[in-house]
Amino acid sequence: MKSIQSALLATSLLGITSAHAEPTGLLYGKLTGDTAFDRAWSAATLHKDDDNQILQEFSLQGRLHLQSIFGEDGGNSFNTSDYKDAGNDETVWGNDIEARRARFGFKSKWFQTWKFDGLINVDVDNMDNRRDSTLYKDIYDLHLTYAPSDALNVGIGKTKVKFTREQEISSNNIVTLERSLLSNTLFPGELTGIWASGKGIADHWLYEVGFYGNDRQREFSDLDGGTIFLAKVGYDYAEHVGYETAVASIHYMHNTHPGFKPSNTNEYTTGTSPAFKHSIALTNEMSQGRFGFSSDVVFGDGEKAQSQVMGVTLIPTYFIADGLQLVGRLQVATAEDPDDLRVSARYERLPITNPGAIARQSGNTYTSLYAGLNYYIYGQKLKLMNGIEYSKMGGGDYEGYTLMSGLRFSF
Repeated sequence: MKSIQSALLATSLLGITSAHAEPTGLLYGKLTGDTAFDRAWSAATLHKDDDNQILQEFSLQGRLHLQSIFGEDGGNSFNTSDYKDAGNDETVWGNDIEARRARFGFKSKWFQTWKFDGLINVDVDNMDNRRDSTLYKDIYDLHLTYAPSDALNVGIGKTKVKFTREQEISSNNIVTLERSLLSNTLFPGELTGIWASGKGIADHWLYEVGFYGNDRQREFSDLDGGTIFLAKVGYDYAEHVGYETAVASIHYMHNTHPGFKPSNTNEYTTGTSPAFKHSIALTNEMSQGRFGFSSDVVFGDGEKAQSQVMGVTLIPTYFIADGLQLVGRLQVATAEDPDDLRVSARYERLPITNPGAIARQSGNTYTSLYAGLNYYIYGQKLKLMNGIEYSKMGGGDYEGYTLMSGLRFSF
């Protein structure tokens, strides 16, 4: 590992010192931008020089997402401290603030056509499961990309597998505090694989295809559980309708071993692969002026004890003033068999602690309405988010609301 680090450092220094044009970046004391916010955020760029033939850019990247919640279900209230008491004490500061995401890493561009990026999840209580002091929790992503043009990007390594439009959008940029139920249910996680993508094919078409090991691990997949295949085809129709952006796409995901769960380790709790062999999503996103809209129509073909599920998620947005955005979301999800849907694991299961908890959490029709107000201090890089969500599980007993407030910071 030390030899790898030394080689990377030596190569970086070689790239920096061989520049012909005047570079910018924190290493040279040259911040960029017109405003104080611009210059402050530009400090994350250590080196940038497009004319350098070896290293064009080396920047730090990271995010810290904080939030607090309060909810009620059938007269039983719950809040962030209840989330902490449910086994999440390492991510809750005090009793009221959850460190929802804490990530740190780098991004770089080499030889004009190569990108090498990485992020780790930070252990915010500075302790692993064995109570040893560490800030490292796991690798969120670490991948090498060959990108000679917009039409061809080929990547290898560990990355987030982005099935549905909600998952394609970075957590830095999503307009709701949490993603929808089926989007999370079908999400396979951060996996090791190889993929290719491109856009602007014949001016309008885009695509993505990838193969991944379906075992979610602390570092890289062992590739002993099964394979996930993901394919997408999309069409950019903005110029046909006169919108600023308008893209529709279809996603198909195949899982050879649904429900696979690797063994847990002392340092990391592994995730279970989605219990669906075939999954399909029809997505659409458009924006014009102050208005925005995105939608997902999803289907999952369950395996063994899991029946088929399908649902619709609609997310309209509107800027009522500069930096102030109204957000709505409607989601409806159904399952073929009774009790094959469960309410969101993060918050909506908190008030359900009696022996019949699973029966109360489960049903076959889930309906949810979300209303939110986002304030953008510095675009997507610094914003305040507030939202309230009402949810009902048909065929179960859950009917309640969750009030959420959060701060999103990224660089």
